[in-house]
Amino acid sequence: MRVPLKKTTLPRTAEEVAITELRQAIVRGDLPPGAMIKQEETARELGLSVIPVREALKTLAGEGIITYRPQRGYTVAELHAESLEGIYRVRELLEGEAEQVGAHRIGPSGIAAMRAAIDGQRRAVEERDAVGVITSNRSFHFALFELCGNPLLLRYVRQTWDSLDPHRALSYRRAVERDDTSRHEQIDSEHVAIVDALQAEDPESAVRLLAEHRMRGLPSFHHYLQSE
Repeated sequence: MRVPLKKTTLPRTAEEVAITELRQAIVRGDLPPGAMIKQEETARELGLSVIPVREALKTLAGEGIITYRPQRGYTVAELHAESLEGIYRVRELLEGEAEQVGAHRIGPSGIAAMRAAIDGQRRAVEERDAVGVITSNRSFHFALFELCGNPLLLRYVRQTWDSLDPHRALSYRRAVERDDTSRHEQIDSEHVAIVDALQAEDPESAVRLLAEHRMRGLPSFHHYLQSE
């Protein structure tokens, strides 16, 4: 059964409300890959008119999170094996550039933010909170990405990251449901090694560790797709 969307109380434009709530629903798993999104139903659940919901769907479709097909409408994007390697190649180029710059710019506050994200992810794993795991993991990486000083680069990094969120969310939730902590333990140790390298003022090692960390996630996505 589909879980109705819930509107939060932050002061935003109607379109921003729709974008935020749809993103959150995808991360929570209320809207899994392939789920249809009906404009009128979504607007009613969020207490909005159809127009801002339609504009939000267009924005998310432009980011690759949602797919539009004539006669079918909007659905949460589904990832296919043939496109996965391409996405990871784009991530390697974009994120690698952002990490290279960020690793040379990061200071004590940035390192503290990354360590706080590690702690948050540990708590989320202990509490079997898949959304918390995803949120903390994102905070860890974007603490570095956001230091790149290039808004356009950051925009595309965010877009490629977002395009994997429906599938990242589902794989994390399945791991939590199975109580499979091995991957989380590996991620935790890799995150710690990255931050330790940054704190030791060794940006080259940190960038290398980040690249290895990113590519270790590729088999997990392949496994997810094969299990569908």
